[in-house]
Amino acid sequence: MADTTATRTPRRRPRLSLAPLRSRDYRLLFVAESVSVFGDAFHAVALPFLVYQVGGGARELGLLVAGYGLCRLATTPLGGILADRVGPWQVMLVSDLLRLAATAPIAVAAVAGDPGLVLIGVLVAVAGLGAGLFQPAAYAITPRLLPAEQLQAGNALHSTAGFAAGLVGPGVAGLVVVLLSPGVAFGVDALTFAVSAACLAVIGAHHRRAAPAAAPPAGGAASPPRLTFWQLLRGSPLLRTVLVVTAAANLTVGGMVRVGLPSLASADLSAGAEGFGGLLAAFTGGSLAGGFFTAGLTGIRRRGATAMLAGLVLAGAVALVPFTGYAGALVALAVAGVASTVTNVLVITVVQQHTAPHLLGRVMSAILLAALGLFPLSGAAAGLVVDAYGSPVLFLATAATLGAAFGFGLSRRVLRDG
Repeated sequence: MADTTATRTPRRRPRLSLAPLRSRDYRLLFVAESVSVFGDAFHAVALPFLVYQVGGGARELGLLVAGYGLCRLATTPLGGILADRVGPWQVMLVSDLLRLAATAPIAVAAVAGDPGLVLIGVLVAVAGLGAGLFQPAAYAITPRLLPAEQLQAGNALHSTAGFAAGLVGPGVAGLVVVLLSPGVAFGVDALTFAVSAACLAVIGAHHRRAAPAAAPPAGGAASPPRLTFWQLLRGSPLLRTVLVVTAAANLTVGGMVRVGLPSLASADLSAGAEGFGGLLAAFTGGSLAGGFFTAGLTGIRRRGATAMLAGLVLAGAVALVPFTGYAGALVALAVAGVASTVTNVLVITVVQQHTAPHLLGRVMSAILLAALGLFPLSGAAAGLVVDAYGSPVLFLATAATLGAAFGFGLSRRVLRDG
């Protein structure tokens, strides 16, 4: 028998790829998004304390949060359209400046005196409008800054930076609110938008323009009309499958995190507020680790199949959360975080690499709408389920929904082979 040891290809272990950071413009984008997400934590922590400081209560806070979310949702498709027609760099810069213009007055008014709830509500809504513009443009600009072989690592590093900021930001924001004031925390939030805008302002001019038009064919023949978004939606089984999987997967996840997890921590695990914070930290820490892991998964031939399998792991981990005690829940949520990030990064990379540049902003905004659009329904339904049957049933229902969504995606060859 012939000895094949010398010709056997060694198995490569995933290693974190920092190659995208060698690009000056990508580094600037990386810093811009990182500090922006860090600032978002200050907004989330400071807003409730500011509302209570000026005499508001849970009802007023709920209205402000809902207004922010609706405004963000309303401008998400606009962010995609403008990214394609004007250019993602311009849209991101306008988003940062708009949020700076909304957040800085809150900080000034809060430090100087007691701002009225109406003023806070208007400015928070404006900040939501700016937030909706940002993310589709950020997804659309990344393929312009990196070669195709570095795109997955670049997306993963974006995710890692976001989760790292989300893990550290709330704790730092809480200290600022307690030791100083909510107004100072909003000032830090405004400063992060200024830093993000400054980074975007120095990105190379060749990345600021809108998607380039296709070169005319040789011989002077008229170039074919470019595909519209609706033509792409009708003609792309991949995009339709991704939208269905995204919407189905997010049908109950939001409610599980916002309603089911706090209920589980307090009523079922008797862990209280600190325990709830630990559960959230476990998921965020797992998501952070998932970003590092995915940045090292270079050379995957079937990203779609890997993403759907990771989604099924996510479903299994969610199903275990209520039944393994507090320590087991921490482990399950950490695994869920890893799997969630792997799925998200790989799916986004597949879509980016199969979408024409002039449509990428609108396609990304459609995916974001599919992920965020059902959140209000998810929260309301989760409350009803927890009140009627308890939080473990909600976790099982979420696991079943996730399993069905990712099982469907795995059954579709167009996504499986992506």
